[in-house]
Amino acid sequence: MKAQEKETPKEHQAGEDGSSEWTDKKMAHSRSTEDPERSVELQFFDLNVPVFDLNDLLRASAEVLGKGELGTTYKANLESGAVFSVKRVKYMDSLSKKEFIQRMQLLGKMRHENLVQIISFYYSKEEKLIVYEFVPGGSLFELLHETRGVGRIPLNWAARFSIIKDIAKGMAFLHQSLPSHKVPHANLKSSNVLIHRDRQSYHSKLTNYGFLPLLPTRKLSKRLAAGRSPEFCQGKKLTHKTDVYCFGIILLEVITGKIPGGTSRERSDDKTDDLSDWVRMVVNSDRSTEILDVEILASREGHNEMLKLTEIALQCADMAPEKRPKMSEVLTRIEEIDRTNREND
Repeated sequence: MKAQEKETPKEHQAGEDGSSEWTDKKMAHSRSTEDPERSVELQFFDLNVPVFDLNDLLRASAEVLGKGELGTTYKANLESGAVFSVKRVKYMDSLSKKEFIQRMQLLGKMRHENLVQIISFYYSKEEKLIVYEFVPGGSLFELLHETRGVGRIPLNWAARFSIIKDIAKGMAFLHQSLPSHKVPHANLKSSNVLIHRDRQSYHSKLTNYGFLPLLPTRKLSKRLAAGRSPEFCQGKKLTHKTDVYCFGIILLEVITGKIPGGTSRERSDDKTDDLSDWVRMVVNSDRSTEILDVEILASREGHNEMLKLTEIALQCADMAPEKRPKMSEVLTRIEEIDRTNREND
């Protein structure tokens, strides 16, 4: 796979993997007979997807989309013309073939319009690849925080609300589909929300979900967005409500236009995100509109709806997990705001 470097947002550069391409040496080792658990063929979940093999993938040209906490993601352009995203995951070498395959089969069977679909995967002891559908619009992090300044097209209220509702729908589906899992997503943050546009409408899809059971230690679990929750920082057990906390933080990020926790390098690892604290302080001072992103503030559109969403977000980001609503309840409340807004129009 011939790699082509691409500038990636700081949020994506948090990983330590300096690799920017598939290395022939490493992939050759994965296919060597020294690896008793090797699985040479890719395994597919959707019969409607044109089948390709590992060699097709290795011959593809590749562009680095992002370097994250759990590995590097590439845009792979196959010779057939098909385009996919390929995540080269790290920190999972201790997993058995059975553990990895069972998890991928569980996640790969899930279908929802607001989840990035897993197309295929590859397992060997040295190398693990996950092939996703390619979503062309970049991430929510890029949409919110990059190219701020002169010449930027403001992200309006309608676009933000559509993105928020899609995230809530995807999360509610994950919680319904994986009821027995402690934290069905566990890594919900704006860089893991991918955006696609349909004419003037914005839609979102969640990616990098369901990895928590694949990480063998608490230290590695800390790399996920769930690691910023109050209960993780306090050494308490994680539940579905941990995902709800992460949703609350991402909701505040969309409303305020601010990056949670400041920059990741400035944030102490034993502290939770400070965005919810700042929003609570402003709201309690009866200066609620001051929390709104200047792009929304300037348009004078949707302020009341955004403040209703802020109330939901703060409940989701409550320090006490038992006080947070369920994702299904959150989605119902967001849809009610949408209905009321449409009726008033």
